[in-house]
Amino acid sequence: MKIRLSVPRLRPAVLALALLPAMIACAGKEDGSGTARADSSTGNATATSTAEPQWTLAGALLAGRLAFNEGDDVMAAKLLGLAREAAPGDQMLATSTLSALVGSGNFAEAAKLAAEIKQQGAKTQLIGYVELVDRAKADDWKGAKTALDSISDDGVGRIAKPFIAAWIELGATGKLDAAVAALGPLSEFNGLGSVVTQHTALMEDHLGRTQQALDRMKGAADAGAASARFIELYIEFLRRAGDKGSAAAFLDLFRSANAGIAGAIADPLADRLGQPVEKGPIIQKPVEGLAEAFFDLGSILQSENAGDQAKVFARMALELDPQLDIARMLLGNIMQQRERCPDAIDMYRTIPESSIFRWSAEISVADCQQKLEDTNGAIATLEGLVKARPGRTEAVVELGDLYRREKRFADAVKAYDIAIGTIKEPKADDWSLFYSRGVAHERNKEWDKAEPDFKKALELSPDQPYVLNYLAYTWVERRENLDEALKMLNNAVEQRPEEGFIVDSLGWAYFQLGDFEKAVTYLERAVELQPTDPVLNDHLGDAYWRVGRKNEARFQWHRSLSFKPEADQIGLIQEKLKSGLGAVKPDAAVPSGG
Repeated sequence: MKIRLSVPRLRPAVLALALLPAMIACAGKEDGSGTARADSSTGNATATSTAEPQWTLAGALLAGRLAFNEGDDVMAAKLLGLAREAAPGDQMLATSTLSALVGSGNFAEAAKLAAEIKQQGAKTQLIGYVELVDRAKADDWKGAKTALDSISDDGVGRIAKPFIAAWIELGATGKLDAAVAALGPLSEFNGLGSVVTQHTALMEDHLGRTQQALDRMKGAADAGAASARFIELYIEFLRRAGDKGSAAAFLDLFRSANAGIAGAIADPLADRLGQPVEKGPIIQKPVEGLAEAFFDLGSILQSENAGDQAKVFARMALELDPQLDIARMLLGNIMQQRERCPDAIDMYRTIPESSIFRWSAEISVADCQQKLEDTNGAIATLEGLVKARPGRTEAVVELGDLYRREKRFADAVKAYDIAIGTIKEPKADDWSLFYSRGVAHERNKEWDKAEPDFKKALELSPDQPYVLNYLAYTWVERRENLDEALKMLNNAVEQRPEEGFIVDSLGWAYFQLGDFEKAVTYLERAVELQPTDPVLNDHLGDAYWRVGRKNEARFQWHRSLSFKPEADQIGLIQEKLKSGLGAVKPDAAVPSGG
């Protein structure tokens, strides 16, 4: 039986680091923010070439710009730096080099370059940001204020400047009212309320107004604030106040929902409740608060698909506070989205094993390993995660999906068994687990176990098109429940008319039931939707043969072979090319109402 694995990848989203999108129309992308392709990366090619000091200006410039556009900041900084030696006065080249230096984490060289090109009259907002970070690190708040003043109030500056100004004000004067007033302009932006509350509470706590800060955070929590960083900070406020009961209750909200990164950090945060309480405020020095501001700005920019700017701000957050692990998560996420998987893995694994974010980081590492086709590495990573946290489903579901793609169906079933075993009362969203296990059972030739899983998935999510498609398709192949199967397939096609494999299922059902003309109609549409799928082309060839269009049938079978079908189908298609199809099975008949 030929089954298309119409199983969407349903791993939970574990990288929801940011706040709700702020809908900031002014936060546009920088040049070179297009999505990079893994197979066009300059990483390997330029790494070898740059060992030979034979770059021409044009060569270094072109290769450097390519590396910059693909997010390879280390290589871009090196090559653009070489190009600058030949064109030191080129301000556009200097700006790109500065951005690459910051993006690569080479802040010391970035600070030197920023000072140099400022003297040359370069005009870029990045100079001001680099300067203020450099001055803040030196506890020179007056210098940081001067640098901030050089940054435009337009674009990203409309949001960035109030956050940064508040912490500079606190560092310079120690006055809460002035610092809070600096945040005032942010009130005009929807979606930033919880972030402003969070920063205000951190400043209050820093100045000893801890109860006031806790009350403020509690109000935000009651209003639904739930970013990963907010959760971590609120639990820390409650822990220091000795209110372990409220902290545990708050964490239960996310643990029970199993909600991505929020759920993943719930257990380690609960463990933290039993540890000795540190003395002093959460933010020990204003520079750490400034790091929080840069991280939140990076999160906001990432949510607005301004990844290059988000990366720069995340790097500055880490420069100000190297212990801010969530900024490393953000950077890894940005690298992963740009398909810089080796860089992302390196970044994720700079997060200490003791960090509450390390488990979530390793989930992302496994995802990167799969994209790099390092299947054994991904399995090892996921198996380690399952062993470490058997009560969480993200890793074990990911492991089951990976086993299924590798056709290790018995292993996939075991993984899904673990995930389903953690569910006390299945909810609507759990349909995908039963569906995935059903597919694994079916592919492992265990229909007696697969069918109940598909029915359970439909019980949890009635009319779910993927389940309707798979269950009904299999029923048709088995000559069971034909009337119901056709109704289910028509339902699935009505919901997903743009998905070729679902349209194909309906066409193939009509073929199996002997209605070849109707089969051709649907199978032609399916191939139009997914023209390079080997199974769909093979099915259309079969239908053409049955209606007497034999030359077209052979053409479709040839196409199917060109698209690399599964190994067990190649010989069957080759035999059809040689001899065509045999006689129609006598039991092929359209069911009533078909």
